[in-house]
Amino acid sequence: MSTPVFIGSGFVAKYPEGGGNFWVPLQYVFGLRACGVTAYWLELLPATGDPVSDHDRIARFFARLRRLGLGDCAAVLYMPEGRESDSCELRCPPGISPSELGARMRDGVLLNLSNSIPGQCRGDFALKVLYDIDPGMLQLWATQWDMGVGSHDLYFTIGQSIGAPECPVPTLGVKWHPVWPVVHLPEWPRQSAEGERYTTITQWWNGNNGYDLIDGELYEHNKRTAFLEFAELPRLSRMELELAANVTPGEVEDRALLAENGWRLVQPHHVAGTPWSYRRYVQHSRGEFSCAKPSVVKTAPGWISDRTLSYLASGRPCIVQAAGAERHLPRSLGLQFFTSKPEAVEALRAVERDYPRACREARCLAEEFFATEAVLPRVLQLIGAQRQRPSYARWSSAMGGERRRTGANPFG
Repeated sequence: MSTPVFIGSGFVAKYPEGGGNFWVPLQYVFGLRACGVTAYWLELLPATGDPVSDHDRIARFFARLRRLGLGDCAAVLYMPEGRESDSCELRCPPGISPSELGARMRDGVLLNLSNSIPGQCRGDFALKVLYDIDPGMLQLWATQWDMGVGSHDLYFTIGQSIGAPECPVPTLGVKWHPVWPVVHLPEWPRQSAEGERYTTITQWWNGNNGYDLIDGELYEHNKRTAFLEFAELPRLSRMELELAANVTPGEVEDRALLAENGWRLVQPHHVAGTPWSYRRYVQHSRGEFSCAKPSVVKTAPGWISDRTLSYLASGRPCIVQAAGAERHLPRSLGLQFFTSKPEAVEALRAVERDYPRACREARCLAEEFFATEAVLPRVLQLIGAQRQRPSYARWSSAMGGERRRTGANPFG
């Protein structure tokens, strides 16, 4: 029997309208199971103050996993008194015993996505791995708040430049193992029919805190600022660009600016509010055009979005704002990076000049660099090597603080 691996997440059940969020842990669960690993999805849900709403969120989370054939490999850590409390209840779907699953945790590995599972809820795991999916900002947040750095046994990051000279963020005295984010190709088959327009799915404003001031440096997390800087792109490129973003009817000036420059604007909850509608929206697109958060551009962590990987796997070329990942990937017509409006226009035109080739190269990149079968064996190898050594929790008082942010099988 293999050592079980638990994917720790804290951003799905609380936001049931986010179909794209659901796919982030899901890719890992599918990929690990395909590698022959017993994988569980462990979702954290702090109480919202409305027990009925909390119950509905948990029920919807389990129902979606059952539809995906994963109803027997998930649990919810419910915190009835909030994330900062020590109270934590393990909620399981019908047919799964909480005591049995708790015993599996004590022998298991936690892949803790961006410190989703707080310290008071992860003490039972045999091996605790901090899996950074917010590279750059997680390291900066950890200089101010407890982000789990120092209290895990192993550290992965999807930021390929963390620790490199071109990335200015601190490494905080731990060894960060860079790995690419993943896409599970069987769930994202290449599409043959051409889509009508380039799209992306995003939040217009950051839902938690739009800005951080850290050591006198301002970091902005609102996509609005980035997209408005490139608002002229549809008009300049003469191509159809669609933005699935929650720009409210009251944001009259933003909506007018986007409309006069030729953007099509749709509500993300309407077109991508479930895992299935999200996938359809990506696969029916012609490709992706997207900007990055200003904070990601500023920290240049070598990041690429998991959403972009879904486009690539579907054979949809992507034109995205550079955040350092371009230093670590070969040049490809299927994935174009831009830093300015002229570069973005030329990238769109280059893809359109040989669109079939761009589609082929997009899928090839997904297969070579981002597929679960390309990424996860190294993750499992490093976890297996770590398990051969005694595991000690390393708490660092310098990284302390009470405020938290939320962000071949070697086990056989």
